[in-house]
Amino acid sequence: AVVSTQSTGTIRCTVTLSNPTEQADRLAWATGQISGHLKVDERRVIVARDHPTKSLSSSSLSRHGTHDGFFSSDPDILFCDLEIPPHPTKVFTFSGSVPTHLPPSYRGSYIKYSYLVLVGLQRVNKPVSLVSLPIRIINLPGINHPNGPSTAKTDHPFARREEPFIYEDVFIDIVQSLCCKKPRSYEVKTSAGLVCVVRLARAAYRLGDPIEVNLEFGDISCVQVTLKLQAMETIAPEHECSPEHRTESRVTTHDTSTITCIHTTSTSTSLHVPLNVVNSFSTNLVLVRWQVQFEFLMANVDERSGELVDLGHTLVSGEMSDCEWRPLTSVPVSELSWEMPVRVVPTLPQYIATIAWQRTQSRDTV
Repeated sequence: AVVSTQSTGTIRCTVTLSNPTEQADRLAWATGQISGHLKVDERRVIVARDHPTKSLSSSSLSRHGTHDGFFSSDPDILFCDLEIPPHPTKVFTFSGSVPTHLPPSYRGSYIKYSYLVLVGLQRVNKPVSLVSLPIRIINLPGINHPNGPSTAKTDHPFARREEPFIYEDVFIDIVQSLCCKKPRSYEVKTSAGLVCVVRLARAAYRLGDPIEVNLEFGDISCVQVTLKLQAMETIAPEHECSPEHRTESRVTTHDTSTITCIHTTSTSTSLHVPLNVVNSFSTNLVLVRWQVQFEFLMANVDERSGELVDLGHTLVSGEMSDCEWRPLTSVPVSELSWEMPVRVVPTLPQYIATIAWQRTQSRDTV
């Protein structure tokens, strides 16, 4: 399940109980709640474990689960002292919410944030049975729940009628405003001159979006360009185990594009942001950001010399009318690396769930 805390507001769960036996079954109680869990690499990250979760009541399921929780919603009691006759089915529902300031679900190299829907049930004179369902939380950092319309009622016949407030519409408006067209351009230069002009159409991209990159080459001849879409995980300095020896940022490459650009004045390519990754966010423990790394291979050849004419385009031998073409066997090059930061924002959970379902339904028949 994929849930956005800013597009739905509340997470609703349904619990179905059935008794397939021929005898009545008596249940003492059952509760449900949502919890968030944190796991870190203790060799690299220091985390204080003395902070309690939000809910520590006697009915909280966090007491029966793991002890690495950083959030727990208020437990919702489904029933008490319930007897289920043979074969019938009973359905119970409960709801919970995850605050918008909490981090999204994230499985990094040093830190992992995960969320679970917990349902606890106990039979009479039996131990507690706990069922955990993992859910994926996506949210946009810095955006809190907007206030709904005023609930004050008026009997004035000409008063303006309030329209229904939908969190999903507000979430879409915010994401679309961030991902609207805002052209940007960057000049990549060296001491020898202009290497390339990089142009982007937008300042932010949603999960699943393609990043369109336009390249316009300058005075220096480029033989090849490699683009890598990377996510960087950086631990906060105050939470590192060895402050004197900083832990390097862990870089994960999600997409790569290589362009052979010899004799090319301009070209374009695209990198795709996967749906199963996390958007840009930061907490007191970790900073997750995105970048596109460019690796330029520049030819170290003087085109005005007689050795090569236009980097092997033609080889002139003998008379001017006698021209022979042959490809280059090798070209001396130098490498230039440059990183361009990009912002990745979440998308609608329905879109992620639909794509995931379509992938599970696709089958090859032989």
